[in-house]
Order: sequence, then structure tokens, then C-alpha cells
Amino acid sequence: MVLNGSGEIRLMGVEPITFGTEIQRSIQLSYKRKKMIQQQTTLKVTDNSGAKTVKCIKVLNGFNRRFAILGDTIIVSIQRLRNKARLTSKVKKGEVHKAVIIRTKNKTVRKDGSTIFFQSNAVSIINKQGKPIASRIIGPMPKILKKRKKLKFATLSSGFI
Repeated sequence: MVLNGSGEIRLMGVEPITFGTEIQRSIQLSYKRKKMIQQQTTLKVTDNSGAKTVKCIKVLNGFNRRFAILGDTIIVSIQRLRNKARLTSKVKKGEVHKAVIIRTKNKTVRKDGSTIFFQSNAVSIINKQGKPIASRIIGPMPKILKKRKKLKFATLSSGFI
């Protein structure tokens, strides 16, 4: 809250309520809506499979689905490898794999009202059977993935948020 010189109290960070037709309000909301992971999105890899960055090729689970959220499976192409792991890497540049989204920049609201978001969009690479290629996941992951039947990732992760 900020107190103006004229004695008014203004709330900082709160947008004023705009009135108008329903169409105008829906247009305003569509501009504010943040997009999640979609095709051509570059993501970081947070496991020790040897890949550093990947690019999303396709979002799975649904015909004509555009966006993926936390815990969804996507198909990715490996763009860059880690320098130290080039010789011992489990994946090669240009290969196509499936991946599970572990962290997103977009805010996710929990049932208790708290919001969670991360600094970068990150994935963990999996094989065709749905098991992780890597033996370790670097950094924390949200507790939501435990409930979404991704228990294998929960055991490989270092911590939860």
C-alpha cells in the first residue's frame, strides 16, 4: 500500500478493475494468460543423462494439444550435450526421446492457495517404457509429481518443494 500526498491509499501490484463487455474482458484475460511448454520451446535437462538442452517437438496426451504443464510427457530432440559428459553420455545430439516436465517458470497454484514456480523450464529424459534414462535428478522438484504416479522420479530427486 502506498499513501499519496492527497491522502488516498493505492494498492501496488493490483490492477484496476475494468468494466466492459464480456468479449472485452475475455480478450484482456487472454493477453494476461501465460503460455506453458509448447512446440519449439527450449528446455534445460536436470538429470545426469548427458544432455544439457532439449527442444520440445510434440506435446503428448491428446489430439491437437498445444500446451504441456508440470508432470506431462513430451517428445524432445537433444540440442546440446554437457561438456564433461560428451564421451560417456547416454544420449547423442539430435536424438529424439520422451521427457517429463519437472519444473516450469509458470506459476502453479496448490490446493492450499500457495503458488510455486521455478527459475527455468526443466525436464528429465525417459525411455520408451517411461523409466528415466538417468540415475540422478539435479535440484528440487514439486510434490505434485509424487501424486501423478511419477514415483521413480521422486526417488531420484534430491529434494521437494
